[in-house]
Amino acid sequence: MALHGEVNYWAVLLCAAVAMGISPLWYSSFLFGKMWMDTIDKTEEEIKKDFNPIKTYGLAFLGQLVMAYTLARIMSYLGADTVAQGIRLAFLCWIGFIASAMMINSLFEGKSIRQVLVDGGYHLIVLLLFGTILGAWTA
Repeated sequence: MALHGEVNYWAVLLCAAVAMGISPLWYSSFLFGKMWMDTIDKTEEEIKKDFNPIKTYGLAFLGQLVMAYTLARIMSYLGADTVAQGIRLAFLCWIGFIASAMMINSLFEGKSIRQVLVDGGYHLIVLLLFGTILGAWTA
């Protein structure tokens, strides 16, 4: 398979940083934090008890890097080099891989639709921003 272009690693790094910046806002009491807490069957004390910030934020950042790199690589393979193409491809990846996998898991795990909407919505916003950043950086 021929590559149309290379991945811009600075754009990938920016994507991961943006995702990590959005997470505290998305899951804050100002937006969806209370709804999320109501759906996970844990108290704040239980979450804080086992919380290791270095491990949690480090692995979350790594996961965001992998997601951004993968989208960048797919965009490169397809020659998607505009913001509109990045957004469309990001949405397709979200609906095809993230939303569908979350739906399947939630059915078997008995999770509420509210939890899936909060978590899935976060990933949708993040991927759309990734598509925007990656498309803009390569345009």
